[in-house]
Amino acid sequence: MAQPAIYVPDVVYSYNWMDEEIQEYAIEAYIGHVRNLQKEIIEQDFYVRLIPTNKGWKYEHFAEYQKLFDEFDYDEFAFYAVQYTGGDAGNAINLLRSHVRNSIAALDMEDVFLIGRLAEDDLFDFAPRVRGATGLRQWMDACSTGDGLSQSLWPEFQEGREAKLSFNDGQEQRPINEFGGRKEDN
Repeated sequence: MAQPAIYVPDVVYSYNWMDEEIQEYAIEAYIGHVRNLQKEIIEQDFYVRLIPTNKGWKYEHFAEYQKLFDEFDYDEFAFYAVQYTGGDAGNAINLLRSHVRNSIAALDMEDVFLIGRLAEDDLFDFAPRVRGATGLRQWMDACSTGDGLSQSLWPEFQEGREAKLSFNDGQEQRPINEFGGRKEDN
């Protein structure tokens, strides 16, 4: 049997330089869009697995998704990670890991996958519930030959990424706010 198509809707943006009111509006608009889209998928009986993505970074931002996750029994989340790199990003990988932990603590989802983050060293230290990653640059670098892209190079590339992600398998991902009743603040 064929797997369902996977769709990660991405229709608004929210950045830390925006006013909090605009950030909240963006998150509400995104949640509303996903809800309407999921209802349409169900009504039309499309064979599509919709996976929400992040439109925030704080625990409170992700907590706003809870009703949506409850309504449609979502247990997975796509975390857009591209903006956590390059230029003056500095300690961006640790900030990204913190933001991913915020989403896990708020929504208690089982599976998170990262969009735009495939570097082996980066994948190694993510929370155990981060079980997948997508990206283009590292894949193209690893699978390129003088004649283009090679499928024969893919298995080794894939195995290396899966090994890094599975390093923490079997470890318990405890809610962050379980420690001292506090949430991460970033």
